[in-house]
Amino acid sequence: MFNKIMVCVDPYPPGDNLLCGVIPLKQCGVKEIILAYILNADTPQALEGMVLAQALPEMERQQKLLEEAGFVVTLAMPRGVPAQALHDLAETEEVSLIVIGTHGRGITTTLALGSVSAKLLHLTRRPVLLSRAGMAEKATHDCQALFSHLLFPTDFSDPAEIAFAYLESLIRARNCRVTLLHVQDGARPAPHLGHRLPPLRDPDTARLQRLQLWLERAGATQVEVELVQGNPGDEVVNIAKSKGCSLILMGTQGKGITRELLLGSVAHQVVRHAEQPILLIPALPQVLTEDGADLGAASQ
Repeated sequence: MFNKIMVCVDPYPPGDNLLCGVIPLKQCGVKEIILAYILNADTPQALEGMVLAQALPEMERQQKLLEEAGFVVTLAMPRGVPAQALHDLAETEEVSLIVIGTHGRGITTTLALGSVSAKLLHLTRRPVLLSRAGMAEKATHDCQALFSHLLFPTDFSDPAEIAFAYLESLIRARNCRVTLLHVQDGARPAPHLGHRLPPLRDPDTARLQRLQLWLERAGATQVEVELVQGNPGDEVVNIAKSKGCSLILMGTQGKGITRELLLGSVAHQVVRHAEQPILLIPALPQVLTEDGADLGAASQ
């Protein structure tokens, strides 16, 4: 699923919270890591050598930590506009995942401050593991906790099916516990429901049950199903918190998350408010599961 990834770090201040969310990815096939720090193009050239000299010891320390965990690690410290330079590096290196943190103030606030993570989410079409500063602190005590309980929100769309392929691959690699969630938008109730039908006759329940069975056969330790009505973004955030989920895995429309904000994107709302790390999977032409099975078989 993931082989070579890029981890976007900032050596000021030093810390291992972000790396602690990276180490469990070894069990998902990650072998190679590009540890990236961008020297801002606005830095005067006269100061560039000093900035690099200050950053390099912390970068090398993080490199050693990851190498001791079994990864092949390369340092990359190019000069440029940070978000664009990270995007270009990810494309050049053809990484299968980008890992980046935020400052924990909500993505709309950080966007107004020129957040690198927010801008990168706008640019990239590659999967992104987003970890808010501070919410990784619990993981520092147990680096394996990232995959202890996954929340997978689905609207049964094509992007959600693509994200489901990644979920299945994680299940096969880690035998995780999963909660499958579908939120029937309370503002726009589906006309076929009627709210008088027994729950088992609800088509959405049947769809969730088919996905549940598929993941159980893939090796999930436990698969729970949640069908609720309300605001999708709010419900995803609330259920992730109430169930103590360790990671939210969800698809996006692949248009750039900041552009989706104008459309009231569920993904954007979750990124703004969720306490958990979020694995965002953009829409792609075709995704196969780890064993080569076509995802379409899982949803028919």
